[in-house]
Amino acid sequence: MPHVPVLVFCAVAAAPTASRVEDDALDRLAAGSPELRMLVGEALTGSPDLQALGSLAAAARVRPAQAGALADPMFGVTYTNEGWSPSLGSMPDTTLALMLTQALPWPGTRDLRTRAAEAEAAEAEQALARARLSVAASVARAYHGLVQARLLLALVREQGELWRQIEGVARARYEVGQGAQQDILRTQVEVTRVGQLEAEQQAEETVRLAELGRLLGREVALAAAPAAAGLAPPEPLVQVLERLRALSPELAAARIGVERARLAVQLAGKRSRPDLALQAGYMNRGGLEPLWQAGIGVTLPRRGPRAAARAEAEALLRAAEQRLRAAELQLQFRTQERLARLQAIERATHLYDAGIVPQDRLSMEAAVANYQAGRVPFLSVLEALATLYVDRGTLVRLAAGGALARVALEEASLDAALEGSQMSGGMGGVPSMAARALDASASRSMPAGERPGAPMNR
Repeated sequence: MPHVPVLVFCAVAAAPTASRVEDDALDRLAAGSPELRMLVGEALTGSPDLQALGSLAAAARVRPAQAGALADPMFGVTYTNEGWSPSLGSMPDTTLALMLTQALPWPGTRDLRTRAAEAEAAEAEQALARARLSVAASVARAYHGLVQARLLLALVREQGELWRQIEGVARARYEVGQGAQQDILRTQVEVTRVGQLEAEQQAEETVRLAELGRLLGREVALAAAPAAAGLAPPEPLVQVLERLRALSPELAAARIGVERARLAVQLAGKRSRPDLALQAGYMNRGGLEPLWQAGIGVTLPRRGPRAAARAEAEALLRAAEQRLRAAELQLQFRTQERLARLQAIERATHLYDAGIVPQDRLSMEAAVANYQAGRVPFLSVLEALATLYVDRGTLVRLAAGGALARVALEEASLDAALEGSQMSGGMGGVPSMAARALDASASRSMPAGERPGAPMNR
């Protein structure tokens, strides 16, 4: 095993590197958004949870000095009297003795205890690093949830305005005898439905702001809707794994745990050796010549308990090595999982942004124009509009999902991905799938000449 100076040098040399890796990870969690970067920085400074863990880490840093110190010496005063009356100075066996005893562990034991306490302090630092990453990731998730809620809210309002315009068209056609009253009523239903969807997204916005307030310890009121930032393409798996292996607090803690277990095995070996106790004493006899004494004592370790302690330490070492291996495999799996999801989301986002949504918009414009010209039924407009806003809502959610997938990737947690747990469920903020399904069912039940896309019977 390396000596203490070597371990101390390695720890000092590695600390700036670890700090730079963590800072890089925090920058990546807030990538593309100065506002998010500011929120993350504030949360890392003011979080009560982080302050508590910081105090625990500070407490752990002063333990090595205690663990490696000698046991406190023992000082005793003893008066021995010959006869019933005080006889110090007149009787040779009457003494006033001062005794000092110092316990000394077997050589090397204090060094091992110090190194074990240093390993505990390093584990506390890794717990703090994990908490910092988790707090930053929670802020990023809440922020991206707010982005999604506000974008969907704007989309709902835009959809409501379009429904009101279509209601005007349907009313105008009804007034000249070219439309049906049902068309007007149906558009009014959709306008009402928009109000319900708007309330859902306003509630989601309030929840996300409250979550940010909890994380920052103050009320948060972000003004305009933050924009979803454009992000660079993900790195190759090998490069991501290399970076996250250097970052992962769990992996670092597992490595430290192995080192602690090895030190425990060595310490168990030292405990099979006897501890020492040095004694020194001075005995005053009044006017007579003083006495002094010196001695050494040793403990007598029992073989059975010491052998059991060493066997236990060796078993714990094997367990620590397997935990390290399990952590490495888990990190690799979670990284592959998150990277695959991120790549799939980015491909889907490109398909919706460059293909599906533009095609939906052209389809809706054609449906409205044909309805105004009396060539298609109103149901065609309903379906085209519902499809457009469902797909636009999906695009918004894909963009937020991609941001959350990156957050999960950079958080490097060994737990299951959290990117979907803090986002609004369903298609909140876009036309309901139930309404779209009802439209499709109604379309299939209509005569062939009245189905969407067929010329309207005059």
